[in-house]
Amino acid sequence: MRIRKAYVDTPLAGGVIQTHYRTAGEGTPLVVLHPSPMSSAFMVPVINVVSDACRVLAPDTPGYGASDPLPEPGDDLAPYVAWLESFVDALGLDSFLLYGSATGAQIAIEFAHAHPGRLKHLVLDNAVHFTDAERADIMARYFPDIAPRDDGGHLADTWAMAKGLFRGFPWYEEPETPLPEPPLAVVQATALAYLVAGEDYARAYRAAFNNERAERVQSLTVPATVLRWAGSLLRYQADRFDDFTWPDHITMKPSEQSPEARFAALREVIIEHL
Repeated sequence: MRIRKAYVDTPLAGGVIQTHYRTAGEGTPLVVLHPSPMSSAFMVPVINVVSDACRVLAPDTPGYGASDPLPEPGDDLAPYVAWLESFVDALGLDSFLLYGSATGAQIAIEFAHAHPGRLKHLVLDNAVHFTDAERADIMARYFPDIAPRDDGGHLADTWAMAKGLFRGFPWYEEPETPLPEPPLAVVQATALAYLVAGEDYARAYRAAFNNERAERVQSLTVPATVLRWAGSLLRYQADRFDDFTWPDHITMKPSEQSPEARFAALREVIIEHL
């Protein structure tokens, strides 16, 4: 299935921005939201897995990839929810499925709270629960300054952060059992995503970490599926969901560690709710 790239004007308070997105397939629309600091390029495997069954739209979150930054950014997810509403309105989507991973999952959660009537189903990936102490540590240490420096030290800092993301969580601590070293091409793509986002790369990231609370998922009124895969770097934090009581319309869906198992689980959920 051929993936096409396009831009759409998205009016927001403070001005109109251009949102870049990837799209493929036909039929029931599925909007997919990427993690920070990546772009819709990160969602290409997801697009390939489900675009034979539906119309997939994968936008770059404002300030990431090739999308313009928010004209009036805030410190929470509300501006991103307003942007997502503008994006789907611009494309004429009245009702759709919504999938988000990490930061994308948190934006999706808050969109579902604000506009429950527009969602056929919500699918959350890499959504977890942090304690207040963990959140404070993340806010203090997770986001180094990557503003350009004359000695190029910001490039080394960005590389260290990008490499650490794939070895354990949080990236700045040595994990007890490090994962295998990721391919250098993957590290480079991640580092470049940070640099493209620039000095303000942490804005959506911070807002998402502040929103990583089981209660925000627990209080959803729309039907939702939370994907729980065995190989997640955040498995320990995701397993805290088991300490909460869940309403019948929210389903926990486990999968094995392999990419094949993860994508099979995602495809199953999407097909079931088209």
